[in-house]
Formats: sequence, C-alpha cells, structure tokens
Amino acid sequence: TRYTQQSYKVSESFPYKWINKKWKEGFHVTSMGTAGNRWGIVMSRNAGFSDQVVELDFLYPSEGIHKRWDNGYRITATAATLDQSALILSIPRNRPGDETQETLRTSQFPSAHVKEKWSKNLYLAHLCYGRTVC
Repeated sequence: TRYTQQSYKVSESFPYKWINKKWKEGFHVTSMGTAGNRWGIVMSRNAGFSDQVVELDFLYPSEGIHKRWDNGYRITATAATLDQSALILSIPRNRPGDETQETLRTSQFPSAHVKEKWSKNLYLAHLCYGRTVC
C-alpha cells in the first residue's frame, strides 16, 4: 500500500476526539467497521487526502452528505451500529475528474438496483448495515 504508518482504535462509542487528534498528526481515516455497538477505526498516513470530515447521525445524514458533495468531498468510508451511522467524506489530494456518487438506504439488499447501476458504469464502493427506520 501507499500508506507509511497506521493507527487504530476500538471503542464503545464513536471515537471522534481520537480522530480529531490523529487528523492533527497527519493521519486520515482509511477504514471503519462495527461489531454490536463497538467501533473500529483505522487511520493512515499518506492516504492521499487533503481534507476529511465525519458525518455522524442517529439516522442518515442526508443533508450533510449533499452539502459535502457540493464542496468536493466524496464518501471514502462507512460504518453503522444499530444506533448511529458514520460516513467519512474526503477530498482527494490529486482530484480525479468528476466522480459520481450515490447513496441508497433500503430494508433489503437492492440486487436489481445494483445491476441497473452496473449497466451505467456505476459500482459499489461502500456498504454498511444499520437500523431500518419504519
């Protein structure tokens, strides 16, 4: 990999303070996962991002995601517990051409939708499982 150093944290709650500390040290979030209510976060140096933000919500941070997209950020990591969803949005250091991103919330895996997007050269980059709100 292109990373030069990594650090990780496993926590009972989303480790926002730790992430902020690591950002100041030149790290960026490169992977996230959950098990039950525990969060696992991996941060790496030389990840290729010039800036990064977290959108953390008890449901789905739709408004925040769209605002970030408008400012050039793209989703680079996702994870969810039954209580919270977290998305990491990043600005690549070397900006590619306009990169299309979409999000989709469903109560079942969207097989037909995914296949339809494949026919338009749009592919899955991130999946996470969280609570379904009725």
